[in-house]
Amino acid sequence: MTRTAQDTFLSDQTLATARDAAADPSLVPVAITAANGEQCTWCDCPLALHKQPGYRCGGCPTQAENVVSAFAGPGVRYDFPACDRHTTDIVASIAQVVGGAR
Repeated sequence: MTRTAQDTFLSDQTLATARDAAADPSLVPVAITAANGEQCTWCDCPLALHKQPGYRCGGCPTQAENVVSAFAGPGVRYDFPACDRHTTDIVASIAQVVGGAR
């Protein structure tokens, strides 16, 4: 999926709002915007595969529909392209890391 001009405008506005909110150190804003042809970055591999010498994870082969962006400060942004199936998994992982594993 390639972004339309409207997608780009809305993504820029969303990212700017999240970046501004990140100035508050008590917040970790997360923005979900339109993807621009990226591949999903989520990994569905069993952990045992990753422990094998020489194994290289290809991630989810699906084209991303969204980009989940987490801000750790006004100038620190982490982007995770995500397919529709993995968007909530990525948001939940960010929330777990920020909130601490329980």
